[in-house]
This record gives sequence, structure tokens and C-alpha cells, in this order.
Amino acid sequence: MTTITATQRYLTDAQIASYHREGYLALPRFLDAERVAALRRLTDAFVERSRTVAKTDGVFDLDPRHTAAAPVVRRIKNPADHDPLYAWLGLESPILDVVSELIGPSLRFHHSKLNLKGSLIGAPVEVHQDAAFYPHSNDDVLAVGLLLDDATADNGAMAVLPGSHSGPIYTHFDTQGRFVGGMRTEDIARLDRRGAVLLDLPAGSIHIHHYRLIHWSAPNTSPGERRLLINSYAAADAVNLASDSTKSSLYGRLVRGTWPTVARRTSGDMPMPPDFSQGYNSIYEVQAEAAAKM
Repeated sequence: MTTITATQRYLTDAQIASYHREGYLALPRFLDAERVAALRRLTDAFVERSRTVAKTDGVFDLDPRHTAAAPVVRRIKNPADHDPLYAWLGLESPILDVVSELIGPSLRFHHSKLNLKGSLIGAPVEVHQDAAFYPHSNDDVLAVGLLLDDATADNGAMAVLPGSHSGPIYTHFDTQGRFVGGMRTEDIARLDRRGAVLLDLPAGSIHIHHYRLIHWSAPNTSPGERRLLINSYAAADAVNLASDSTKSSLYGRLVRGTWPTVARRTSGDMPMPPDFSQGYNSIYEVQAEAAAKM
């Protein structure tokens, strides 16, 4: 098997230590403006294409307010499956070199998604941990967000709670046993969120967060767009304990290093999500359904 290795070092020892201590890392203006502009044009073309779609499908997660005349796309699912530029970013770009400095030289691709918070309409994402959706045998799992637009407090920039990746994985089920895609109100109330960090960064920046890190984002109340392209990765020896909810042809692909001979385990119990093998749309839909029931 061909071994794919990193070719350049991007992070300092201090940045690597900060990621492991705080659970996140921000790298301003990581991608050049020309490439960001190309990603914006590509994303605009996908939104234009959504005019022909009346309901959520395998590519588009549509907001209930979506119409052909005024498209409202909450998410493009598995963008790396649908266009070479998205694929390059998730499978070949220097982002993988950064990730390998944080969780090791052998990496597997987990999934990609592009969250679109449209002007004055973009939905919030409630307080949650990614590990509640796809627990792994060890904790070397993270997500990398690339900003296609400047992220601000007004347009729904992501907020993180530093150090929370060292704590428990909280239940994301309500008291009736329904998976709601977010933490319970009483658990959130016990958190000290005064130390939360808003990742308000310029377009082209990337932010990286550990999959146990508690995070959330507000709705977009600004007149501008806030589009965030997310790619998630795991150390090659971190085995997904849940069913594959991505439905991506790229799921589990080795993108750096060599295939593992063992699965590395972290001691302790891991809460399991529902069986997503029969279908899963997005965190937006799960959280919206939970809010409607409440």
C-alpha cells in the first residue's frame, strides 16, 4: 500500500500543546484568497442547483422555508463526494499535514459537510459534542472548519468551551430517551461558560476542535452569509464504534500514513448514539425536531 506522508511542518510546539490542553486551535488566513473565492463560487453553484429540489435529499439539507424562488440550504452533505475542489480540500490539501501534527501520521477521513448560515435566516446549532454522534475507540478524532466568509458574533461564528474535551461525554438524549442532538438543559446550566471563546476569524481561516469539545453557534442575524466547510478525521487506529451515518463513498479512507495493525482503545465507557444506519439527515433536523416536541 502506498504511504502518504506530510511534507511540511505548519505548527509550533506551543500550538500543538495548546490544542491538547484547550481542545481547539485557530489558524487565521490558512487558505489563500484565490482558493477561497473558488470555493465560494462552487458553493453558490450548488445553492443555485438546489432550486430544482423540493425536499431534503442525499446532497441538500433544506430549511423548511426553502423554495425554488428563494433557496435556503442549511447544509451540503458530503461535499467531498460531489466535486473535485471539495475533495481536494478534504483529502489532499495542507490541512491534512496540520491534522497529522496533532493526532499522528496515519489518518482516516471520516466525513465532510458544508454548513450554510444564510443572511438573517441561518439556524443556530445548540450546545453539543461531536463524540455523542460518532464515538471512537480512542479520542484522536477532530474536525477542521474552513471559513468561506468572515465569521463574527452577528453571523453565527462557532463558540467553544476550552478544556471541556477533558471532561465527560454528556448524554444527548432527553429524559424520554429520544436522541435530540444536544446536551440537556440541566447539564448546560452546570457548565461555567464564562470562559467560552468565539472563533470570530476572517475568511480562509481554519479552526480545529477535538470531537469531545463542547461547542455551539448562534443564528445568523447579519445581512451577510456565513459558510463553514467542515472535514472530520480520525487517527487510523481509532475505530468508529457506531454505525456509519455519513453514506459517503469516502468514509474511512486512509489519507495519510499506513493502515493500522491494531485498534487503539481508550479505557472507560462511551455513550452510544442511535442506530443511524437506516438514515440520518443532519444535526439541524434532529435539534429542530427536538425543539418542536418540547
